[in-house]
Amino acid sequence: MKKMEKETIKPESSEGLPSPERLPAEVEKTKFWENPSFLFVAMGVLTMTAMIGTYFVAQKYNDPIIVIGSVSLVAGITILIGGMAIKAMEQLSAANRMKTEFVSIASHQLRTPLSIIKWYVEFLAQKNKQANLTPEQINYLKIISDSNQRMIRLVNDLLDISRIEGKRIQIHPEKVSLVELSKNIIQENQPLADKKNIKVSIKSDDNIPLLFVDPKRISMVVENLFSNAVKYIKEENGGTISVEIFREDSKIIFSIADNGVGIPDKDKKKIFKKFFRAENTMKLQTSGTGLGLFIAKAIIESHKGTMWFVSKEGEGTTFYFKLPIKSRGFEE
Repeated sequence: MKKMEKETIKPESSEGLPSPERLPAEVEKTKFWENPSFLFVAMGVLTMTAMIGTYFVAQKYNDPIIVIGSVSLVAGITILIGGMAIKAMEQLSAANRMKTEFVSIASHQLRTPLSIIKWYVEFLAQKNKQANLTPEQINYLKIISDSNQRMIRLVNDLLDISRIEGKRIQIHPEKVSLVELSKNIIQENQPLADKKNIKVSIKSDDNIPLLFVDPKRISMVVENLFSNAVKYIKEENGGTISVEIFREDSKIIFSIADNGVGIPDKDKKKIFKKFFRAENTMKLQTSGTGLGLFIAKAIIESHKGTMWFVSKEGEGTTFYFKLPIKSRGFEE
């Protein structure tokens, strides 16, 4: 097994590092008309138009009946449209709430049978239980175990989605070394890189302080970014993955760069959307649900951080996340 290259560096400068503000085209943004606030703006414009129209009617006609009739007509139309819009928003809100509740309930119900399957597979996988099993049957157990693990990961992702959408994401912060956490995650997943002959390096500044973060959640982020980098490097090309961790003022920046397939320009705005997978990655026939980056970004933002990326199709991708050194009252 190859060993990771480890070295400590002092970044010369982070001025060339792209920030979220410099990459508006690569950050998924909700369109204005998809926000509930659009309804209030539209109603405001409609009301102003009605008032202006009423003024011109009053200027042109001296008959009070005509003026009153036009005002009443405009008011009736405004109330009708407003009522229809409010009803539509209530229906959308109810449908969204029901969807989130369904995903949460279904995911919880699936965890029990999946856990039972996992327990029995692990029980049968013990050496003393395999004496009467043929190699083919042992292979079947491995297939069942791998498939069950994928289902468990999917269920856990769906539960995280429901918590994120319900603003109930759970964070249990501790004092954590991001450098050590990253090294451990990469070491655990090193066999994945070795299978594809990928060279992995990790570099860090020498004065990285402890962070007050949820180690389980941040581990999920690092593991997702690393596994994605491995998956999207073409096997025949070998490849490299470079991880860097350094300090920038009161923030710690983590970056992971690969020389994989990259992200097409047309897909960059959608990368952090739920269930989205870029078209060129689908051609590689890699497994995935399209939930990992959505969850990773939500986890980083729940820690008052930011996540972004730069990428060029055919050349590779670099993902970044930035976390504050001091948060929730933690002092160095």
